[in-house]
Amino acid sequence: MLFHYKFQVLIAVFFMMILSPFVGMPQEVNQWGTGISGSYSQPIAGLSNWFRPALNWGISCGQQYNEKWFIDGLIEYSRFDRENLSGYAAGKVDLLLEHYEIQVSGRYQIAKTGRFKPYFNLAGGIYQWKGIRGEILADATVTPYIPHIDAKKIEETNWGFRTGIGLEVKIVPALSLDILGYYRFIVGDLWPTLQPKIELEGVSGFQTINLAVGMRYYF
Repeated sequence: MLFHYKFQVLIAVFFMMILSPFVGMPQEVNQWGTGISGSYSQPIAGLSNWFRPALNWGISCGQQYNEKWFIDGLIEYSRFDRENLSGYAAGKVDLLLEHYEIQVSGRYQIAKTGRFKPYFNLAGGIYQWKGIRGEILADATVTPYIPHIDAKKIEETNWGFRTGIGLEVKIVPALSLDILGYYRFIVGDLWPTLQPKIELEGVSGFQTINLAVGMRYYF
């Protein structure tokens, strides 16, 4: 027991030594910060008829522009590959929506109270996306008869934006936990399949509600 207690103390001292150079480091104008995050993305509107929720990943780096605004660049990756079809079509059509984006993001500090910093976020940029609807095999055992439908693949570069409310929670002055809830819209269209029993309505604009959690390091 005594050895276990001493070991815990040594570990605590070790981490204090690592973090001690950052204690007291303020977040000042022109200070840089970088972050990494993962988000839970829930499709809404027409996209929700195609896909179930998925995880997104992002990295960012930017600078404190003034006392209120932090401006950064963001790279994010999203992949929706779990279809949300029902009835006959469920499990018979492979669907995919994948996109990469490069955005400019602005975070406006609403208030600052101790370790907590709520903020408003607005971001926009360029999206490279790919949509795939797999082939549909002919089926003469059902009525009406379902003919063979070729796979469809669409790739485009377009624009999109997001807006939301976040909260930074300071762990130590140089490191924060970052929580952000936001709405995202991407310009794009997924083509419909109007064949009976496999009725996929077209999607115009990819809309999602997202909850992101990440870490942000200031230097």
